[in-house]
Amino acid sequence: MGRISSAVVLMFTVFILTVGQVRAEGRPLKVGLLLPLTGPVPEWGKKQSVGAEMALEMINRRGGVMGNRVEAVVRDTGGDPQQALAQYRELVLEEGVLAVVGPLFSNTFTAIAPATNDLKTAIIGTASALPGLSDLKQRPYAFRMTVTSDKKEGPSVRAWASAHHIRSVVILYDRTVPVWTTAATKVWPEIMHDLNIEILNRDDPISFETGQKDYGPCVERIKAYHPDGLCISGFSPEVGLLLKEIRMRGLKQPVLVSSGVANPKVIEVAGDAAEDLWSVSLFYLDDPNPKVRGYVARFEKRCREEYPDMNCESEQYDQVVYDILLFLADIMKKEMIGNNPENLQKERETVRDGLANMGVWRGTAGMMAFDEKGDGIRTLHVLKVKDGKWRPAF
Repeated sequence: MGRISSAVVLMFTVFILTVGQVRAEGRPLKVGLLLPLTGPVPEWGKKQSVGAEMALEMINRRGGVMGNRVEAVVRDTGGDPQQALAQYRELVLEEGVLAVVGPLFSNTFTAIAPATNDLKTAIIGTASALPGLSDLKQRPYAFRMTVTSDKKEGPSVRAWASAHHIRSVVILYDRTVPVWTTAATKVWPEIMHDLNIEILNRDDPISFETGQKDYGPCVERIKAYHPDGLCISGFSPEVGLLLKEIRMRGLKQPVLVSSGVANPKVIEVAGDAAEDLWSVSLFYLDDPNPKVRGYVARFEKRCREEYPDMNCESEQYDQVVYDILLFLADIMKKEMIGNNPENLQKERETVRDGLANMGVWRGTAGMMAFDEKGDGIRTLHVLKVKDGKWRPAF
């Protein structure tokens, strides 16, 4: 099956055995996908494309929705807010999608969310964890199937601090990305205040930028404080380089990183310097659950076929797109969406109402639901790196 790429509509029409062989071949139902196939972490978008392909094949193998196949109309946001907004408008106004899965980042979600009130087509953000962006009373079409950082970081901070007897920390963060800045300057400080952990550089922020390569000056500033532990908030490539510099310069303190960094990229970049790194994730690659094991095996095989030069370990971003498409199809089946062009807007509103009233859905990695604001309720996994792999911390 061909690779999902931007500006390509993917159609999957395969057989499923029921009483006889049933093919989803009626009028196609279109779902938009906003993926960061380029930008700061293109691996995330590429993996999301593979997860989407797998979900669409499964949906259509089972007969689609009301006998209609489900197609994805894919656009590359590049992680750019204005590009993402323009593509959302195009998906709604020109492509006639019923709903949009994505975008991934908080800044792109922030750009699109206000437009959903006018265009009345649901978006389901896949990883935008910045607190306070969702409010179904104000923006009834803007959902996020992720746990916001204020709810997600607490379990990992408490577990890490207890395991390493942390009483003081130095915090470093990527100042160019709002979600990383918020975790470092608001979320972590509130949690650490409750735990009586002192932030030694509270009045002396140590920050870096996406794409930065030289971290020597940052590490020299850390040395002046002699903290019990270090906390780093940023994208995996930058965090990995910073970890290497920290260990190369002889610092041995335990390190906690923000959610989103519990992925194979940071280990690939940092190497042995990632050992005993702690974080939290919505997905655990080596979960023994047969449902997870089956998904991971299928995903990694397909990913290696499509992206042979990329690390193809499954992570939370591909898994969430896979599951969102599956529960979106379930909602469309329940609501008997038939894709009558004359009823497109009514069916968009029906899909939106189905999301708001979805209840608890059992996904690949655990429980999935939306709270009253439209934010995700998910199973959390506190993880640490042991022997070069992310594993349960306890």
